[in-house]
Amino acid sequence: MKATIIFLLLAQVSWAGPFQQKGLFDFMLEDEASGIGPEDHFPEVTELEPLGPVCPFRCQCHLRVVQCSDLELGTNPLKSSGIENGAFQGMKKLSYIRIADTNITAIPQGLPPSLTELHLDGNKISKVDAASLKGLNNLAKLGLGFNSISTVDNGSLANTPHLRELHLNNNKLNKVPGGLAEHKYIQVVYLHNNNISAVGSNDFCPPGYNTKKASYSGVSLFSNPVQYWEIQPSTFRCVYVRSAIQLGNYK
Repeated sequence: MKATIIFLLLAQVSWAGPFQQKGLFDFMLEDEASGIGPEDHFPEVTELEPLGPVCPFRCQCHLRVVQCSDLELGTNPLKSSGIENGAFQGMKKLSYIRIADTNITAIPQGLPPSLTELHLDGNKISKVDAASLKGLNNLAKLGLGFNSISTVDNGSLANTPHLRELHLNNNKLNKVPGGLAEHKYIQVVYLHNNNISAVGSNDFCPPGYNTKKASYSGVSLFSNPVQYWEIQPSTFRCVYVRSAIQLGNYK
């Protein structure tokens, strides 16, 4: 009887599979998986759908508040009649406005004096009047390219005394806007792709060479009907370097 029992125990041991040594990393995986073995699989995680609208670019969104730094209104079916006079006046810290590629025909009135950049490119503006820029003492960059501007009123640039960059390219101007020579800080002027047929010797720089005006770092006049070889060299006496002047044949 004892021999029979010993034989059965030895038979069970011989039938058992060989022992497989597990490394320390295998035991750590089992411990961290809370009882899930190395041959088991974790359940698939389904991707969650967004709970609500996505926060607008460059904005901070809270439960009931969307805080944006600048009032970006480009590519909307806006007309001049759709922007009330003084619509932005209450925004005392607003520094940037872009209303591009719309149907507005004039510069909005009553813009806040805190503005440093105003971009109105790609609209249907036909004229720059002095009143629309009045009070913009901090404006440093004005973009009015790709409009239908044929006239810039005298005194318009005087209302933006700290302007440094002016874009009036791709319009219908037939002369250089007045006031550039007297402006103290303006350094970049884009006037290419217009109908300018003549450039006077005092259009860009005040008379004489000893002036306190900031030097131009960029002046573009290419693609205008002006004969560039007829422009007097002294016309650009207040340009920082000659390479900053861009002239070329008309179309």
